[in-house]
Amino acid sequence: MKRIEHLLFLKRNQLEIPLLLQPIQEKIEIFNRMQQLLDTVSDCEKGNLLTELEALDLEILEDIEEEYADKLTFNEIEEEITKSEVIEEKVDSPKNKILVPKTKKLSPDEIILKELLEKGTTTNISRSEFKKRGLQTPLGWDTTIGKYRIIRTEVFRYRYDII
Repeated sequence: MKRIEHLLFLKRNQLEIPLLLQPIQEKIEIFNRMQQLLDTVSDCEKGNLLTELEALDLEILEDIEEEYADKLTFNEIEEEITKSEVIEEKVDSPKNKILVPKTKKLSPDEIILKELLEKGTTTNISRSEFKKRGLQTPLGWDTTIGKYRIIRTEVFRYRYDII
């Protein structure tokens, strides 16, 4: 195996395995056990094992990146909400200056979530359904997009509810 991507990512971002979520820790433990088997299997079985190890490595990396990105995304969204909570525009009138609130445009992700809510689809939504509809925001365990909140409801499958 060339490089173990999830370990490089952990090292680069100064993350420790015991601080990760339990399901991710279990996947890393399975990866480590499979890697130890490389020395004991025959050459023809090594190819299959290496393929499985690389797939599991990428799956672990994706899970870690999603969890890590969720924290970054949440912070960015929180900053945006505090910056653009009340936007007012000055309009000159003959008598007085009047403050008129601007209408906020919805982001493409908010439009997707609004459409799902209008359809009544709010529970047990798969990550692939969000991707198919064009959602750009990376989804974590608790993701806020505008006035919508998306909560992951399952550990080993990517299923979400919109609140």
